[in-house]
Amino acid sequence: MAGILCGPFQASAQPTESIHLTMPVLYGTHLPGLGKPARDWALLTQQLSGKTLRISILQPGEGPAPQELLDAVSSGKVDAAFSKASFWADRFPAASLFAGFPFGPDAPGYAAWFRGGNGLKLYQKMYDDAGLSVHVLPCAFAGAETSGWFAKPLQTVADIDGLRMRIFGQGGLVMRRLGAVPALVPGSELEQAFESGKIDAAEFYPPAVDAEAHLGKIAKYIYVPGWHQPETVMELLINKDRWSALSDRQQSWIETACDATLLRTMAENPVHASEALKGFAAEGVEIKTWPTPLLEAFHRSWEEIANDQARQDAFFAEVFDDLRAFRARQAPGLSGPQGAAAEPLTASTPPEDDGEEDAADRP
Repeated sequence: MAGILCGPFQASAQPTESIHLTMPVLYGTHLPGLGKPARDWALLTQQLSGKTLRISILQPGEGPAPQELLDAVSSGKVDAAFSKASFWADRFPAASLFAGFPFGPDAPGYAAWFRGGNGLKLYQKMYDDAGLSVHVLPCAFAGAETSGWFAKPLQTVADIDGLRMRIFGQGGLVMRRLGAVPALVPGSELEQAFESGKIDAAEFYPPAVDAEAHLGKIAKYIYVPGWHQPETVMELLINKDRWSALSDRQQSWIETACDATLLRTMAENPVHASEALKGFAAEGVEIKTWPTPLLEAFHRSWEEIANDQARQDAFFAEVFDDLRAFRARQAPGLSGPQGAAAEPLTASTPPEDDGEEDAADRP
């Protein structure tokens, strides 16, 4: 994050052509972590540029549909978009590895891989190899998630069998492999789904967003850590022709604002999550830590899924192996929790006593 370490710089006194960028966002900018960073980035970019770079944000529903954002940027229909790569995982299996995946890096771990490893180069390669005309920048962290909300406690792997759970992505594949039944339930219908018994559990968003949805009123158990997505990376996509037409200084303003937003969200998200979890606890929600055998089962299942996907997709294998090797080279604790040893968001409750020793750290 060279821009951060050197300090933001202001626009020069020399006249600069004013540039206007239209940017739809995946999440509304009222949402902490997921949406607000897009607004913060836009404001900082405008400030750094002396308002010669102006960004008009289109809230969800005001521009292309969420699933159309990537192609809309590539085609030039819009100049930019604030989204997350996992939204394109059906098209690019490796996409989730850049956005957050089971037992993946935390925020410092992702930042290290993007800037000190091959992460950013591989991220751009994914879009280039697909023939998409986009320039990508990691631009914010949305924060760690919990494992979700549960109607009843879970003690053993057998309790997963038949569990009806709202969960998507790679985490959903892990739960399905262990016998859970993933359910498609819109976030706005979670209360009715829990009350009717349609679902027994639901993964939603980071705790600060869960608090906005008042989920503490409909389920009374939360499990940590959020092994399925220890961090969520938000991406800035800019049409490649628009990016190339910018001067080096203009590009630097955009990059510096992204670096600053990454650093700010990395610092703020744990605070917001802790406050939200304390609020849930005050409402009578139990914050429970996964028993070690269950975490180990999740991890084994994920390794099997990842290996399957690597055999089926060469680029997934390239990215997964590169990230795994990078994390293995880092000092313990500097690349994010790994395997069943991942730390919970908070130590609100002690680990479940399963009568077994803790699992050893996994590579």
